[in-house]
Amino acid sequence: MTKPRDFIDQINIAQTLLGLDFGDKTIGIAVSDKSRTIATPIITIKRKGIIEDIEKLLPIFEEYDVGGIILGLPLSLDGSENKMTEKVRKFAKELMKAKDIKITFHDERYSSDVIYKELRRNSFSKEKIKKKIDQMAASYILQGFLDSAKLT
Repeated sequence: MTKPRDFIDQINIAQTLLGLDFGDKTIGIAVSDKSRTIATPIITIKRKGIIEDIEKLLPIFEEYDVGGIILGLPLSLDGSENKMTEKVRKFAKELMKAKDIKITFHDERYSSDVIYKELRRNSFSKEKIKKKIDQMAASYILQGFLDSAKLT
């Protein structure tokens, strides 16, 4: 994984970063502001297949003037890679074939769990949580990346 500050320094100053929480059924999407300080959840898309998923993402890249992607990397609790990690890496390779865009990974362990507990603590219904959790997890991943870039 590239150091966050080094990755950000490679991106055009006027462009945003997109955070993706890639799952088997959905992809949660979040975007940074132009100053790359705040991550905001924007949408969750239902997965259809890698090619179809990428086709849904391309207009979002244009709409938000995305210069780089932070893709949540689902590591095992001990930090090792697993089958889902392999799926995410394969998705990243296909995405880079379809669009000349910089991609890096950020550890996403606990992201969905943290978001779920926070929303439950704030009295969100399980149904509302289900609709928002993936895009909020993407925002959590992206915000973690942005915050760690400030530390380096």
